[in-house]
Amino acid sequence: MILLFAGCVGNSQEQSSEVPTLKVAYLPTDHHSSLFVAAKEGDLFKEKYGVYLKEVEAKKKYELYENDKKVADVELVQVVEGGAKLMTLIAQGQIDIGLNGVPPAVFSIDQGNKAKIISALQGEGSAVVIRNDIPAETWPEFVKWIKEQYSNGKQVKIGHPLPVSIQYVMIKKALEAEGITYTENSKDKSAMVLLVNCKGQKSMPQMLSQKELDAVIAWEPMPEVLKTKGIGKPIVYSKDLPPAGMWEDHPCCVVVASENALESKEAAVKSLLKLMVLSTKEINENNELAIKASSEWLGTDKEVEEYSIPNIKFYTNPEPLKKGTHVFVNVMNAQKSTTGQLKGVEDPNKIDEILFNFSIYDQIVKELGQ
Repeated sequence: MILLFAGCVGNSQEQSSEVPTLKVAYLPTDHHSSLFVAAKEGDLFKEKYGVYLKEVEAKKKYELYENDKKVADVELVQVVEGGAKLMTLIAQGQIDIGLNGVPPAVFSIDQGNKAKIISALQGEGSAVVIRNDIPAETWPEFVKWIKEQYSNGKQVKIGHPLPVSIQYVMIKKALEAEGITYTENSKDKSAMVLLVNCKGQKSMPQMLSQKELDAVIAWEPMPEVLKTKGIGKPIVYSKDLPPAGMWEDHPCCVVVASENALESKEAAVKSLLKLMVLSTKEINENNELAIKASSEWLGTDKEVEEYSIPNIKFYTNPEPLKKGTHVFVNVMNAQKSTTGQLKGVEDPNKIDEILFNFSIYDQIVKELGQ
């Protein structure tokens, strides 16, 4: 959107010199390392590719350049409440682009949010973590322990970040595959497991250490934070959760853009997405970039990120994203979670039409010769 000074007519040259402001939201996770690396390594991207961010205020305000031309002002917003909140901000017009999990994006678009997924961001990168005092080291051993607890009249409590998170979807499917019953009603003692909404991940260390929870399913770097602090132990990473093979290479986070931004700020969106694609390339060639940037950005110990980053697959290719999202939509439909335009939709082409717009990504790949 072209910004005009109120009360001033101005000449056309002055008006054309204005650039749009892109408001970009992200979550406090190293899944979004490509953004952190892009923001912190401006000189690297300027020298190698000619598209880069120039810092104005650390972690908050940047200028986006391509081919020595300023194309946008960029404002970064960290959303600690989770992906559902981020999608609400997009729906309200407060955010143009969001880095977010697939399920919150799917749920929100299903309900009519005028937004599209425009690129993959990364896959995998979650784990089930149990308290250190629980006598289990693997997922099968934990499943056995859950059943033993139930036979002794005890209900196991497993925390998840949010009801509209990939972690929530995965833990439900994993428990179902093992024949473990679950409930989300704390008064229902008939189920083996009580699933607890932690409303984000910030409370997980305290809830585990105080034995309010027996386990959590969480995205990185929380599993490694719990591990290095001696609070819990990761027993299975998301790619290995049952049903067997369902979650291998599963997509996790994506880039979402409002339809308004795609129409009115297309050039700026394209430059920023190009930078994200190139940042992903740099991370895959040198993991240390993501380890350093994430540690500094999130305030996590470098040791945590050294454990965490290798568990995350960084990619922007939409093909695995489409395949995995079709699985998510099918699971959500089976669980009667979709109630809007995706309700009952099984045709992959129709799902793609509702959720995706890869036109800008395709242009970028063609330009970069990838």
